[in-house]
Amino acid sequence: MAIPVAIRSKRVVQIADLLEGHLGIPAISRKRSNPLDSLIATLLSQNTNDQNSYRAWLSLRKKFRSWEKVASAPRREVAKSIEIGGLKNQKALRIQTILRLVHRERGKYDLDFLRGRTDEEIMSYLMSMKGVGTKTAACVLVFSLGRDVFPVDTHIHRICNRLGLVRTKSADETFEAMRDLVPQGRAYAFHVNLIRFGRETCRAANPLCGECLLYEQCKFPEKERFATLNAGGRKFSNTRSGFLITEQIAKDRA
Repeated sequence: MAIPVAIRSKRVVQIADLLEGHLGIPAISRKRSNPLDSLIATLLSQNTNDQNSYRAWLSLRKKFRSWEKVASAPRREVAKSIEIGGLKNQKALRIQTILRLVHRERGKYDLDFLRGRTDEEIMSYLMSMKGVGTKTAACVLVFSLGRDVFPVDTHIHRICNRLGLVRTKSADETFEAMRDLVPQGRAYAFHVNLIRFGRETCRAANPLCGECLLYEQCKFPEKERFATLNAGGRKFSNTRSGFLITEQIAKDRA
C-alpha cells in the first residue's frame, strides 16, 4: 500500500533537519550565473563529476572568449577543449546546436528572457533542446534563476529510493514524485546536502551504512550487511565533496 503524501512529507522534513544538523544549511550565493552559462555548465557535467566538468568549463572559456566563438568554431576544436569532461564529441555537438538555436531565436547569445517566465514555461523551453533533460533544466532554474525547485541527479534518485520516500525507476520519475514532498523554501538546501551525503556516505557501491546518520530512517534492504562490512569506517569529511560547478561559475563571474 502506498504511503500517504503527508507522511512522506513529514519524513522529508525529518531527514532534511538531520542533514542540516550534520552538514549545516548551505548558503545560497547572492552571485548567480546567467542562464546560458548555467545551461552549458550543466551540460558539461553530464556523465562525469563536477570537478572534471569544471576543468572542461575553464578550458572551453579560455579557448573561446565568447559564446559566439564557440558557436562558430570547428566542432573538433570545441570537442578538444572539453575533452577532460568526457563524451567530448557529443557534448560539443549539443553545445554548438543550442548556442546556434538561441542566437537564431533571440538574436543574441542570451537567455535572460527566461527570468520573466514561470517554472513550467522555462522547463518546457529548455527541455525542447536536444540533450537537455529534467535535471539540467531544473539546475538552471535553481542555480541561475533562484527558483524553489528540487533537481534530481543520480545521487538523489538513489537516496530517495533507499530512504523509501519514493519508488521510482529513473531520476525523472523521482523529480516528479518529490515535487509535493519537499517543503517550500527548502529545496536548495535539501538538494545540496543530499548530493554531499550521496558522495560521501550513501554511495552507489559500498555505501557506508555503518556511519550513516540516516540509518534509522533508511529502508535499504541491505543496510545491515553494509553496516557490518564498514563498521568503524570514516565519518563525514571536510573535503570538496560539496563542490558544484553550477555554484562555482557564478563565483567566477563576479
